[in-house]
Amino acid sequence: MDLRKLRHIATLGRERHYGLAADRLGLTQSALTRSIQSAEAELGLRLFDRGRDGVHPTRAGEALLADAMPLLRQMETLERNMALLSDRGSGEVRCGFGPLAAALVLEDMLSHAARDHGALRVRTKLGDVAELQALLREGELDFAVLAHILVEDRPDLSFRRIGQTRLGALVRRHHPLADRTVDEGAIAAFPIIGGTGGSPIYAPTISCDNFEIAGSVTLASDAIWITAEALADDRYALVHGLPIAQPLDLVVASLARRTLSAQALLLIDLIIAALRPRRA
Repeated sequence: MDLRKLRHIATLGRERHYGLAADRLGLTQSALTRSIQSAEAELGLRLFDRGRDGVHPTRAGEALLADAMPLLRQMETLERNMALLSDRGSGEVRCGFGPLAAALVLEDMLSHAARDHGALRVRTKLGDVAELQALLREGELDFAVLAHILVEDRPDLSFRRIGQTRLGALVRRHHPLADRTVDEGAIAAFPIIGGTGGSPIYAPTISCDNFEIAGSVTLASDAIWITAEALADDRYALVHGLPIAQPLDLVVASLARRTLSAQALLLIDLIIAALRPRRA
């Protein structure tokens, strides 16, 4: 079976709908149907069943998809690496950001890209660490910027440390603990805001990955926000003495065998420059 048919099968398996899969592949629905039927005839197996709720792989289809997906990803990586070597890169970069990384560097990176590299197409995806690592493995992202403390090391991904920030506890300026040095018992009476990824030390009572909303809640209440000290401005004060105040590494994750394009490396350089003033 050729790779073209495998791509058709994989896309139909992902979309679970002939029309959507055909649109994604740039085919007519009838052409995709013929391709799937040809593959089924070649294998002597039925790969998909149609139902009222869409298209579903049969047991044979699921087995084929499980074996085909790694092969297709390897082929896409090979084709992409060869295109880069021949200077036929697409000029588009797809990058992911964990919530903390996005709050620290995304605005600066996009501002510089828009101002100085207007021809570069940038596609960003915000998500949690598990989601972004899955998208990397599926070839949907070129790289992702993540907090290393939340990363699960995997042999199929490579990680490059690009900078460091410092975690801390922020409160509103007139909070009872503002600018005080306290022990852990002193914060027990206050709500703690943190990301859904969780803290290795404190479990948040309020989980929120939207940093604008988390900051607004902190300013409107007695909540303590566990976040990067670099996000503090004249509206916030620090709470000192807590073990959460420690350096936090940020890393760029990418597929271990994927060559990053010159455009991706350019964006990573912009991210490093945005982090430089914020290192611990």
